[in-house]
Amino acid sequence: MTADAAARDIEMKIRELVAFITGEDAAGYDAASPLIGERAVVDSQGLLEVMLGLEDFAGERFGKPFDWMNDAAFSSSRSPFRTIGTLAAHMGAQMVDGA
Repeated sequence: MTADAAARDIEMKIRELVAFITGEDAAGYDAASPLIGERAVVDSQGLLEVMLGLEDFAGERFGKPFDWMNDAAFSSSRSPFRTIGTLAAHMGAQMVDGA
């Protein structure tokens, strides 16, 4: 599996998690939907719920742990949490490369 294919699966999962948390339709979210900042689609508790859901998904789907605590996570310009797409790409690379 490529990182791009993994990222597509992960993006779908993130959209499902966000939709569950918000009670909205998953189709209303896309790769550009912000996860942090003033226009974020979830609050801080919701983001934590997304991350915990992704930990479970990583184990079930890829058989690997997802390490979401890293230096880039705390940078507003480099954070993988900026959007659904940046998080999916970051996690996809980890799942394929083991980074």
